[in-house]
Amino acid sequence: MQEEVLDPAGRVKPPTVDGLPSGYFYGVTHYADVILERAFADRFCDLRGALACFEPTLDELIAGGGNQTPFVQRFDQSLNVMHDGEVWGSRMITVEKRIGFHGDTRRVSRGRSHWIDMFGVGSISSPFPGIAVEMEWNNKDPFFDRDLIRFRALHSEDAIAVGVIVTRGPELQALLKETIRNNRGLGQSKYGASTTHWEKLMQRIVLGGGGECPLLLVGIQPERIHGIERAYKSRDARAEAKRSKGSEYQELLVEAYDLMLQSQGN
Repeated sequence: MQEEVLDPAGRVKPPTVDGLPSGYFYGVTHYADVILERAFADRFCDLRGALACFEPTLDELIAGGGNQTPFVQRFDQSLNVMHDGEVWGSRMITVEKRIGFHGDTRRVSRGRSHWIDMFGVGSISSPFPGIAVEMEWNNKDPFFDRDLIRFRALHSEDAIAVGVIVTRGPELQALLKETIRNNRGLGQSKYGASTTHWEKLMQRIVLGGGGECPLLLVGIQPERIHGIERAYKSRDARAEAKRSKGSEYQELLVEAYDLMLQSQGN
């Protein structure tokens, strides 16, 4: 008799709801997409709108800048300006514990505060639980641990219903790691393996990161990047240079890198 295989809700699965913008690689745990669609329809609509309008340029990716890049700021701002700024914002959420008899309570623990880059209230009259959104573009990968610990703690206190993490998707990571390098293409990648990207996020989720907090995981794919065609040309030229055994090897790598620096009009 074949043993029944369980399918835990905490495992990363494809979303089952419709209407998510194209150009992203999605994963959900604990039915996060269903919770958003059915219990937080307005916040889900806001999030879909911000993702649909998100379009970094290849030039911005080449310039780099970690999580302070202009396009990360634009994404946060696109949420922040919705609903006259009353719904989304960067917020410090503080949780305190109190205990006592008959309403006479005293604080029994120092308040714990958690900073969320973009927090969307459940509603104006009842802000909690809300939706927490973090974009990890090119930080050191332990930043994922920080986000997941915060999501887990805030979900256990009914402060958030769903946590959302946006990062580089697998195909985009592979392309940028190969093509965008220091020293005109001769040095180390600006998007190395130990930075925040989809594979590093999945490693944390498999180990239980985030706990019981429902998660919507969003991986940015190449088609969201304006001008990404130049990166594909550069990748192909780098591959051709690596097949070269001659003395022009490094010069060919520089030429491959320069393909990405050409303006769209060239």
